[in-house]
Amino acid sequence: MTEEVRTTMTAKEVVDIYLHTIWDGNQPELVRTYCADPITRHDANGVIRLSHDEQVARIAGQHAELEPRFADVVLSGDDRHVTTVWNATGKDPNWKLCGIEVFRVQDGRITDVWNSTYMDGSWG
Repeated sequence: MTEEVRTTMTAKEVVDIYLHTIWDGNQPELVRTYCADPITRHDANGVIRLSHDEQVARIAGQHAELEPRFADVVLSGDDRHVTTVWNATGKDPNWKLCGIEVFRVQDGRITDVWNSTYMDGSWG
């Protein structure tokens, strides 16, 4: 994908690719196209900056272990921020995880992600 095409995508389209192509489709190398280097991940206890290589390793490792599949409960946003409320299932039929994340997208790349604490179970 050319940079021109990527930068004309909406923030919601970029986040949808991140969740459903990069994660669900097990294509972690695409973080080099759709994520900043570094990406900044925020949680209640601090901030972590991950390079492209670290992002690829994180996604590939978690995918190999869990084979997560994300289902959107809410996916909504404007031209810069997208919020998702999601449920995830995986290769173990008893494994269920849910969470809330807010993404910042700038120039067609995810630059920041804010995470709630992930929880066992599913949003109703």
